[in-house]
Amino acid sequence: MLATLDPDADEVYDVALVPRRRTGLTRVLVTALDLWCAASGGLMELTRVGSVVVRERVSGLEVLRLDVPTAEAAALTLESLRDDLAAMEPAEFRAAWHLAP
Repeated sequence: MLATLDPDADEVYDVALVPRRRTGLTRVLVTALDLWCAASGGLMELTRVGSVVVRERVSGLEVLRLDVPTAEAAALTLESLRDDLAAMEPAEFRAAWHLAP
């Protein structure tokens, strides 16, 4: 008899960084502001922020969306989620991140 192995959470869910949705005019204004910031010695951070999104692999259903204000916050959030997905079973992951079953 073969034992059925339960999948890890990373086999059930996928995580990605999704850019913030912007309309045409807003996109142009933010890009212009980014260029101005870069030219004056600042960072081009405005167009890089977005959301970290977790989706079910099979259905594509979004189960978690976390808005991240900076590129550094996005990297830390992605790393944390990816570590949890690799280390946990789906039920553990849902409980840890307060997702509906």
